[in-house]
Amino acid sequence: MIAADRVSEARQASVAVPVHAVTAWGPASLSNLGPGFDSLGLCIGELGDRVTAIPTSIAGVTVECDMPLPCDSHLNTAGHAAQCVLEAVDADRGIHLSIEKGIPVGSGIGGSAASAAAGAWATNAVLGFPLSKEDLVEAVLAGESVASGGARHGDNALPALLGGMVMTSPTDPADYRLVQLPRPLYLALLLPQLTIKTSEARTMLPEHVPLRAAVENASDLAFMLHALSAGDYESVGKYMMRDRLVEPVRSKRLCCYDAVRTSAVATGAWACVISGSGPAMVSLCKDFIAAQRVLTAMSSAATLAGVQSSGVVTEPDSYGVRVA
Repeated sequence: MIAADRVSEARQASVAVPVHAVTAWGPASLSNLGPGFDSLGLCIGELGDRVTAIPTSIAGVTVECDMPLPCDSHLNTAGHAAQCVLEAVDADRGIHLSIEKGIPVGSGIGGSAASAAAGAWATNAVLGFPLSKEDLVEAVLAGESVASGGARHGDNALPALLGGMVMTSPTDPADYRLVQLPRPLYLALLLPQLTIKTSEARTMLPEHVPLRAAVENASDLAFMLHALSAGDYESVGKYMMRDRLVEPVRSKRLCCYDAVRTSAVATGAWACVISGSGPAMVSLCKDFIAAQRVLTAMSSAATLAGVQSSGVVTEPDSYGVRVA
């Protein structure tokens, strides 16, 4: 909820809004990272969506996109997030959004969350920045929920908005903590040219899991978070690779999974896991040069398995959504 005095300030600020268009860049993000299903996400550089907001005199939100995505503001993640921002500040004007997708749809690196964050931030910018990023958490979560059938998930939405690594509650994603990374983190990100919808990938998951597996996953997540905070990324890799609940199920939909994972580790990666629902796979590496070697090995393994791919060496993005 936004405090009454914050809304009052927002209404005052909306009187003198800029009349020009504003473009926001929403970054990609990695989620789950092994045992952190629905609770851990990391904002990354290099890839993202651009959303341009143009003020209009007609109330509400209209949307256009350079890809075949829903343009109804209630069915589009950026559009719904923008509508929530307008309602939060009781704006007396409308917004037109133009979306440029830089993140492949169904790639597993938070494309819907990136658009939601960019849509909210571009709208906030057009209104004169009445709200902080923290004030926009609910709007971005609401926008992201459009892509997941109404369920609220923060593991991509919050990193895209706030930047860095975020730990969030699966039951109440607005309850979150930022995880500080004490030194650089190098990642080799492979993007197989496959599409896996999050909603479909969730139907594969079991409703009940063995108690022992759940306890071991919880323990590994705790140790992994401690190692992350300590900058002990080699140990992080050990715990990251031991998910017993989600990745073993989702990997069955990714025909190049075993080949890519084996190749990455053999080339020196500390870990290689699926991001989100996949098909994206990310490896944790000791430095930039090592990440380049690992990415080459991952790509070659995918090709031999009959899957074309692209990829990038990247690092965490500590800033999150921003004006482009």
